[in-house]
Amino acid sequence: MDTNQKKDLLFVEDPKSSFNASATVLEEFFNKVDKVSYYDEALHLLDTNTYDIVLYDMSMHPEKIRFIKQIQEKKSRQPIFTLLEDTAENLAFGLSQLGVNVVVIHPSQFDEALENIATFNPQTGDTN
Repeated sequence: MDTNQKKDLLFVEDPKSSFNASATVLEEFFNKVDKVSYYDEALHLLDTNTYDIVLYDMSMHPEKIRFIKQIQEKKSRQPIFTLLEDTAENLAFGLSQLGVNVVVIHPSQFDEALENIATFNPQTGDTN
């Protein structure tokens, strides 16, 4: 992927997650990557930086809905993606109703999902 087309990513991950995001994989698909493990860190970075995409791991605490709403209050047009294991697919509809792009995958599909997320076009809402 051309560096000029790579996007800046804020990745909120759960250290206990089944999704393994190595720095090498993230750097392959994204220009700048800030990885945090806590919502308050993520909200602080959103206040001080601009990101093309916010990606967070659904295995994090139930505060996820409050976190989504806080992001939307700060930056209403911020593209938000969540990773959702295929075993928790029942949560996808509710999250999509909040305006979140839900990626339901098996952990083995993580790299492929990152590549698709990296091509997200906020003007069209599609991945290229």
